[in-house]
Amino acid sequence: MFTSLLKITSFYKDFLTGYYLSNPDITGKSFDVQYKHLMDQGYGYSDYFPRYLAKNHDIRSFEYVYNAEPLQQAWARENGCAFSGDELLLEQIARFQPEVLFFQNSTSFHSGFFERVKEKVKSVKLLVGHICSPYTAANLEAFRRFDLMLSCSEKFRAELLEQGITSYLFPHAFEASLVPEHALKQSPENDIIFVGSLLGRSEFHRTRIEYIEEILRRGLPLKMYGMIEEDAWPLLKAKQAVYLGIKGAEKLGMKGHLKSPALRKIAQLNEMPVNARYSQAIKQGIIKDQLYGKDMLEEISRHAISFNIHAQVAGDYAANIRMFEATGAGSLLVTDQKKNISELFEPGEEVLTYRDREECMEKLRWALDNPEKAAEIAARGKERTLKDHSLEKRVELLMEILEKEHK
Repeated sequence: MFTSLLKITSFYKDFLTGYYLSNPDITGKSFDVQYKHLMDQGYGYSDYFPRYLAKNHDIRSFEYVYNAEPLQQAWARENGCAFSGDELLLEQIARFQPEVLFFQNSTSFHSGFFERVKEKVKSVKLLVGHICSPYTAANLEAFRRFDLMLSCSEKFRAELLEQGITSYLFPHAFEASLVPEHALKQSPENDIIFVGSLLGRSEFHRTRIEYIEEILRRGLPLKMYGMIEEDAWPLLKAKQAVYLGIKGAEKLGMKGHLKSPALRKIAQLNEMPVNARYSQAIKQGIIKDQLYGKDMLEEISRHAISFNIHAQVAGDYAANIRMFEATGAGSLLVTDQKKNISELFEPGEEVLTYRDREECMEKLRWALDNPEKAAEIAARGKERTLKDHSLEKRVELLMEILEKEHK
């Protein structure tokens, strides 16, 4: 049994950018005030991992947001630390002295950093990683430094096992308390909502873009929130040049860690950066003010139907977090059929699934034309998520895995 766990998280860059623009005064506050305010936004899982570990298991736990720079700088000031970036994080880990160290975003760091953690922080008995997105050969090298990896998808888990890396299935989850109370009492509009990115790269959202365009072409009532790739030509060419430079260095066996977050992001790509081609309907219809955290969940709850489709990288397995967010917020989930979907939800009873574009349009139209029946399915979907896919349940799964591996 272990008594301490430290979780390291990276929040989505665009969320943090918007957050600090909307809250310019927060950066002058203390670490504790900043931390609470940031976590109160309800982004991702907020700080509910430490909360449930403390509440249900009396485990000393905390969560640092690695890339929330003003927050990290506040910690450094208050703790007499002159470091930043990786060096600051290493100092935070060393001062906390965790037995279990859990990196939720394991692709943000290079293998050398994990080696330094093990060398400097002798309290760490179990180094845990997590993967739920495309990864590179360099990432795979870093994953080998972990004692175990958690994965949201059986696809990624199988890939890691083939590489001799201990891996466990750890699906996404939903935290019900992040849905505002007033949102639970409102009657949803009988329309469709989509929240997500529309990136044109082959391992991401080409199929998703095609489906969205078909929904719009058929005139179905769709409200879209998301991100499309529209880099100005000079910026795109600069990204392509950086990409070629990084990949060229890798082929020559040149290894090193990129300090710039922007460069790290480009290094994560498995193909050349490009601007996708979007129809005018998408360009005109998409609301680029992206939604996150409590605001996103509240908006989802306002719409009777949620359209979901996985990125190509998901392969044959349902894994994305939107399934649990949509059902947990009370919207009817219409999602793509995958091998494991019946392990998560009962198709036809708790969610609606489709195998191709035509069936997707049929299911969406049926839900719009039969709002009462659709609402009944949505209610059962919500009940299933609250019962089997709550974050508290996932923390219990985490405990089972850690106790099995913690010698």
